[in-house]
Amino acid sequence: MSMPSGVSIADECITAYSQLRSGRGTKKPTFVIYRISDDQTAVVVEELSAEKDFEAFRQKLSSAVDSRGNPAPRYAVYDVEYDLGEDGKRCKTVFISWVPASTPLKLCMLYASTKEQLRSALDVKLSIHADTPDEIEWRTVLSVASGGKV
Repeated sequence: MSMPSGVSIADECITAYSQLRSGRGTKKPTFVIYRISDDQTAVVVEELSAEKDFEAFRQKLSSAVDSRGNPAPRYAVYDVEYDLGEDGKRCKTVFISWVPASTPLKLCMLYASTKEQLRSALDVKLSIHADTPDEIEWRTVLSVASGGKV
């Protein structure tokens, strides 16, 4: 799928998201981290994981680096499970656009111009844009997923 930014979405991105949405049991993926390839031609899957610890996910996302060791942007989808008490348990997927404040302007623009196309291709309704680690703390992600109910 080609995008206005000139960056395409690799088929593996849709496949990984489908696994996250339709998986069952203990092996069910909890998150997918995506990145734009080094040659800046495609969005690719960096990691598909069943890791249940949100802090481990947050650390992986916020510590992503490019080939030169500089902080690097990423996209992610995370399945947020929460309990509304009498109303029961819920699971919502949140799209996260991670663009560290120190990202070069050209790369910021590339990630910004590709974000909505990826989000639309995955059909994820809820979204967070973050450029500092405190913007992707559990309470923030949970609040977005639950519509402020939790």
